[in-house]
Amino acid sequence: MEEILNYFPSKIQEILIGEVKDKYNNLEEIRLRVNRPIILKFTDFEKVIKYVVSCEEINGTLQAICENSIYTYQNEIAEGFITIKGGNRVGISGSCVVENGKVININYIYSLNFRIAREIIGSRK
Repeated sequence: MEEILNYFPSKIQEILIGEVKDKYNNLEEIRLRVNRPIILKFTDFEKVIKYVVSCEEINGTLQAICENSIYTYQNEIAEGFITIKGGNRVGISGSCVVENGKVININYIYSLNFRIAREIIGSRK
């Protein structure tokens, strides 16, 4: 959890620490959307956190994910996600810039969806 928390602004970090606590092993997704509440998806349920995420918080989180160099992550952003430490992925939603039928960038990012990587015991190789 520590490696993921570092991407969030301090207020959202505090909220996540308080809400997840001992349930981290069941956490699958953290959803942030501009002007909407935070949604935590656990294995068996979803929890809506009554904290409205600002555009600045989305942008700050994206800057942290991209190590303050969004341009460097342009290709990953155009694919719609960035892989971060631990094999976790962050899905990105916004207004797509399309050229010759291919997404080349995503502008006005309004949603980040952190997907927590998990080992699945007994899965096929």
